[in-house]
Amino acid sequence: MLITSSGNSNVKLYTKLSSSKKARDEHNQFTLEGSRLIKDAILEKSDIQTIFATESAFYRDMGFINEYSDKITLISEDVAKRLSNTKSNQGVFAIVNKNENKSLRNQTLKGKYVVLNNIQDPGNLGTILRTADAVGMSGVILSENCCDLYNPKVVRSTMGSLFRLNIYTENDFCDVCRILKSQGVKTYAAVVSKKAYDIRSVEFPSSAAIVIGNEGNGLKDEHIELCDDCVTIKMNGNIDSLNAGIAAAILMWEMTVTT
Repeated sequence: MLITSSGNSNVKLYTKLSSSKKARDEHNQFTLEGSRLIKDAILEKSDIQTIFATESAFYRDMGFINEYSDKITLISEDVAKRLSNTKSNQGVFAIVNKNENKSLRNQTLKGKYVVLNNIQDPGNLGTILRTADAVGMSGVILSENCCDLYNPKVVRSTMGSLFRLNIYTENDFCDVCRILKSQGVKTYAAVVSKKAYDIRSVEFPSSAAIVIGNEGNGLKDEHIELCDDCVTIKMNGNIDSLNAGIAAAILMWEMTVTT
């Protein structure tokens, strides 16, 4: 059956999940848009509940969505336009169950981590996750009310890294530091300060975590004090700060190339 109305119950659910964190939390589901994201979700064995596809998208992508034939709903091009968050949609969308929330508690933590403290911009969060995946970070830790991991802008920006990374949520930053230190993971606060170590000169131990603060305010003084050391990105001229996503990329690269 071809759905031609945005009043269909499943289509309405998709719209709610796409636009509302409250709905995503209540249903424990989120949305995907586009062939690549859905293919990545399938490859990583995500719990896909529904796939919406236009007729043309179905035939284009049937090689990887056909195994979900019992969950595919055909939609009209007009409905696809209503569901889309992009200017030119690919005609394929999905509703997916969230992964179980991972806590740091009872985890064995070894390797390189990035701790995100109150990151609020979805684009920044998505970029950081994608970069963490690219450079081989052991995990990403979200703390202090970071923006919603399943916001469509975050999901889209990760380009599939969301499904491959170890992502932990531990909202209290004090708990994050306590847990990391109890397992021998040395913590480094990323700050703008002439007194901090130049990131290029730091020899990171085998288990270490870099802490990135809020886009506008950085890290609170009390949170900086909880970390073992402070590092900074030395800059030229009158530049004294970088976009959080760019800064995180530089810091993570330096952490991993010195291994």
